[in-house]
Amino acid sequence: MILDISNSEFKNLFEDKKLFLPIRWDGYDFLHTLNGLFDYYIKKLDLLPDDGHDIRVDTKVVKRACGLLSKAVSHYLNGFPSKAYSSFERSMNIFMDRPLRIYQKSVTEQFEDRGNYRNNDDSLKLFRVTSVSDNRPYGRERVFHTPYNLRSKVSTCRYSIAGYPSLYLGTSLDLCCEEIHHNPHQDFALASIFKLERTVEYSNTNIQVIELGVKPQDFLNIERYNERHERRINNSLLENSSVRAAYLLWYPLIAACSYIRVSKKDPFAAEYIIPQLLMQWVRCEIGSQPGIEDEYNQLIGIRYFSCASQKASEMGFNYVFPTSGKQKSPDLPYCSVLAKSFYLSSPVYVHEFEHLYECEQYLRKKGDFDFIGS
Repeated sequence: MILDISNSEFKNLFEDKKLFLPIRWDGYDFLHTLNGLFDYYIKKLDLLPDDGHDIRVDTKVVKRACGLLSKAVSHYLNGFPSKAYSSFERSMNIFMDRPLRIYQKSVTEQFEDRGNYRNNDDSLKLFRVTSVSDNRPYGRERVFHTPYNLRSKVSTCRYSIAGYPSLYLGTSLDLCCEEIHHNPHQDFALASIFKLERTVEYSNTNIQVIELGVKPQDFLNIERYNERHERRINNSLLENSSVRAAYLLWYPLIAACSYIRVSKKDPFAAEYIIPQLLMQWVRCEIGSQPGIEDEYNQLIGIRYFSCASQKASEMGFNYVFPTSGKQKSPDLPYCSVLAKSFYLSSPVYVHEFEHLYECEQYLRKKGDFDFIGS
């Protein structure tokens, strides 16, 4: 059934706190919990009056996408990861027929925060915090992704499996510290600020970012955002009827990626099944898509709100970019694609600043951006 609803009915749907994200659950049966959410969401859709003129969604397509996501989780929990990915891939074919938002992050494309480091007007600045065990001087490489030769140090993460390095970045230092549970008064940690190299001619890479950072709550009060942490979503995105229609389809995927992990001490996290399958899909897309021209690489990242806690989910956005290239050089065991796509400041020790905000402001004003190995 194709449902045609008004913007007011759309907002009424997502005023239901049972649909708010991220989701804290009991940790008992993830598949049962996920199916319960999907069933509840579909029933809510079915109860919406079909008398609008703004937003159209095919509820049969939503149900089919939910079914494929549930099947993927079921296969995975039964020990069939290849079947899980096959089901998930079929669900992504549905979602990508109506993408929520994909940001183009190269100067050959249109995007909101145009600019590059040569004229120093790039508004997208991202941070990374890395724990260290001592107080020695370190170079930029130490705050980049885990090097290829230390894969054994990479634990399972929301969007990457154990042993597979990815570059995780955040829009604020508070968020980065929250994600790694860093106590700036007790532990040593390095922090740097990153910027994208958007000039395709230099980076040899076309960069895209898939938007998963929108919560149902964001549509309820478009002017609402936390000024301190700047988790701000462009009003034109939230008010767009086509985006709202796409969100009705994408909500099950975003929700399936947004369960707060019950126990970080356990080696396996059911909450990470769908996000990790999504990253696997992204990596396959990187390998299968042609560039702007054949000689260009593809880099696809994901923007999402934190699911470390309810508090962290309001502290900004996380970005994750998978490693996809060979190592930069024999002496630099880092992804050559990421190494040309990001330049960063020399790291500073977080504990040397009285407050995280002071450290963040210092990094924002820092002008010594360069690439690793330069």
